[in-house]
Amino acid sequence: MHRPWERAKESLSEELEAHLQMAIAERVAEGEDPAQARAAALRELGNLPLIEDVTRERLGWIWLENLLHDTRYALRQLRRAPAFTATALLTLAFGIGANLGVFQLLYAVILAELPVPHPEEVVRIQAARSPFDQSWTISYPAYQRLRASTPDVPLMASAYAQDATLDLPNRTPIEAACTLVSDNYFSGLGVAPAAGRLFVQADERMGQSEWPVVLRYDFARNTFGSAQQAVGQHILLNDRALVVIGVAHRRFLGDRTGYAPDIWLPLALQSTGALAVPWDSLGPGHDVSLDKPWYNQPTIFWLVLMARIPPERRADVLAHWDQVFRNDREVMTEATVDPAAKAVLLHARTEVAPLNENGMRKRFTGPLTLLMALSASIFLVGCLNLANLQLARLYARAHELSVRLALGASSGRLIRQIVLEDALLVAGGSVCAFVLGRVASGILVRWASNRNALFTFDLHPNLPLAALGIGLMLLSLLCFSILPAIIFIRTGVAQTAGSRAKVAGISQTARQRLRSNVLLGTQVSLSLLLSTMSGCFAATLVHWETVDVGMDREHVLIVRPELHQPRYTDHSEMLPELYSRIQERLQALPGVRSAAVEMCGGIHCGWITALYVHGRNGLTDAQVHGQEDHVGLGFFSTLGIPILRGRDFSSSDTDKTQRVAIISRAYARQLFGDADPIGQWFGYVPAPDDHKFLIVGEVADARVNGAEREAPPVVYMSINQEPAPINSIRVRAVGDPRQLSESVRHALYEVDPALPVSEIVPLATELDGDLGTEKLLARLAGIYASLTLLLVAIGFYGVMSSRTARRRSEFGIRLALGATRYHIQMLIVGQTARIILASILPGVILSIFAVRTARHFLYGSVSANSLVIIAASLVLASAGLVATLIPARRAAFADPLETLRSE
Repeated sequence: MHRPWERAKESLSEELEAHLQMAIAERVAEGEDPAQARAAALRELGNLPLIEDVTRERLGWIWLENLLHDTRYALRQLRRAPAFTATALLTLAFGIGANLGVFQLLYAVILAELPVPHPEEVVRIQAARSPFDQSWTISYPAYQRLRASTPDVPLMASAYAQDATLDLPNRTPIEAACTLVSDNYFSGLGVAPAAGRLFVQADERMGQSEWPVVLRYDFARNTFGSAQQAVGQHILLNDRALVVIGVAHRRFLGDRTGYAPDIWLPLALQSTGALAVPWDSLGPGHDVSLDKPWYNQPTIFWLVLMARIPPERRADVLAHWDQVFRNDREVMTEATVDPAAKAVLLHARTEVAPLNENGMRKRFTGPLTLLMALSASIFLVGCLNLANLQLARLYARAHELSVRLALGASSGRLIRQIVLEDALLVAGGSVCAFVLGRVASGILVRWASNRNALFTFDLHPNLPLAALGIGLMLLSLLCFSILPAIIFIRTGVAQTAGSRAKVAGISQTARQRLRSNVLLGTQVSLSLLLSTMSGCFAATLVHWETVDVGMDREHVLIVRPELHQPRYTDHSEMLPELYSRIQERLQALPGVRSAAVEMCGGIHCGWITALYVHGRNGLTDAQVHGQEDHVGLGFFSTLGIPILRGRDFSSSDTDKTQRVAIISRAYARQLFGDADPIGQWFGYVPAPDDHKFLIVGEVADARVNGAEREAPPVVYMSINQEPAPINSIRVRAVGDPRQLSESVRHALYEVDPALPVSEIVPLATELDGDLGTEKLLARLAGIYASLTLLLVAIGFYGVMSSRTARRRSEFGIRLALGATRYHIQMLIVGQTARIILASILPGVILSIFAVRTARHFLYGSVSANSLVIIAASLVLASAGLVATLIPARRAAFADPLETLRSE
């Protein structure tokens, strides 16, 4: 089938030919010779091909025909230069893809708003900070009063629960993240269901036999196949019967950035005790009953509030809520001993904060902004590299292009053909970049996440991401195609007349060599910057992975048993004997030095406490607050924490003897300064009940909250004096602790076959798993540095290959006149060395500025950073010189006679 423009061309040709034949026939009829008649008719009609072209141009089809011809020609040119084509595609894919991947994560963490109607109206309510945790949580009675006082303002409440086990029909149990929410949670936010329905007021009833739940869209699809199939499913959550009544909109991941619950449940479910919910209170002695429903307990703070308030109404609503919440602040003030804390509570006012103003945004804004800058740098390096290679390629094609120009092609037509070649490269590279960016964003999320908590973000394509991708495409086309083509057409083709370099191209002028050297030098400077940042981030990561944490991080295993079951919790008096048997059995294993049990399951235990010392009434809230842990016998020797004063817990410390405690050095200084803490008394509440515990020992500080955080003040209690289910067992090995994993699991099975073990992990892995930000920076910067080193090497190789090819006759004459091959090699290598040396100083300045800007993410002295800069400079110089040796050797070992003969 002929294309429209082909049919139009054939029709026009036939019409012109018909006119010509008619003119010839008229002249022949008048008696002229046929040959003379044809010649006269052609002279009369004019240049038929030109008439045909002008007519077709008027008809409007010729531009499309020319475009198709240019496209075929561009594809042939790209196919003839596979090395350049592959280099350009990979450079564009990595340069644009890196920016898209980082930006997608940055947008999801920092810039994205809640996918609900009018997200600017939804805010988080901050009424008062809880006493111990200092979190913005309130009690359920306070929430009820605030909600009832403004019925026209949707005030929603939620509570983040720990993961729970889901038993599915005819399936393996799975772990699910749960959140308790109020009945107006979805309606207040304006979330639409993807299937079924969402919560209504009738769902907030206590004592239901089957509790209604709502699922997250992806969780419902992955678990049940689709959102529609999930509705109506009956499941068990920690032995509580649930029924799925609906699935939330597919883009709704909850109100907390990075944390996407799999299941939303009614707040009333807390009354069943099926879920463990983080909470705070006024402390012991303030009418707190955790084993009873929290609905009517004003001293348990466990709810996070959010509301939909138009900006113009916020001042009035918050002022009204201040009055409603006054009684709750007074209760908190009466339970506070510190005068300064009392004053803060008395003057506190209800405030609002954006939903994305949370710890996730604060933690990742700096690192992601820095990574975005580094991504822009690698994109710039890629564009400069391609621009240099493009200029070298155009100069190699100078004879061909000049001949076409001499035959009548316009400069615009040549520029259009060159740009079309590169546009095809940009289009192909951009498609690869979008795929790479999509994959990279998911990888970056995993790198940024903690070991035990994988972040969840909405990484679907969006308009800002598409705009950035299109902008980078156009910018790359401008930098490495349009500008080099214009420069070449204006300067390069003009020199081709009389050139003998019909194959190699034309010799470069000093100005052109300077332009090429500046582009290469800029690449070197930026590559030095990225290499330096990579080295600094890697050194920081190594530091945090090897820093002294006050514990034996290399020889300790963390074993996490599941003791929160009725057979253990209902018989706590039997637990000390169980712990003793576990300890004895584990310590009998070959390669085990010692073992001990602990209440905390790992780092970030987060058990906040307050100690009121007998006889010291002037301590502030900051001094009395710390962390609390309950441990078994041999805990400190197992972890390698030295005992500085006093004694360790002993088997004589039981629930029938005096309660004793051991405090860390930081807590001792907080409470007693430089005085000896041994023999001091303290309690959970102020006098006269401040002499419940006796301090019998002081231990060295340990970074129990992670390697990056300073050692907190910790008080250790004997778990045998207050028996409770443990969350971890610590096992200290003689050698590599990972080799003991199976034997430890088997030993625990022998002690109690019904005791499940959820995880066995080395302490070093647990500590390193909290370095998500450091790993993200180090890994991505390392990848960027490697890519820029490769681009610099490719750039030097391509440019120097082009230069040596153009100087082939010069090198042949030099060799014929007696120059050595080593001298020829050094001529070429010397050019590279001069470019690198001239670029090192700007790169060093950029690196120093970048290191100072990113000092909050780095750990190291000035001398250490200087060594990194020197090492990066040496690696970069080596890469450039090695890449130059290949064309230098090729030029030096060329046959001078063959070179001269070709001239």
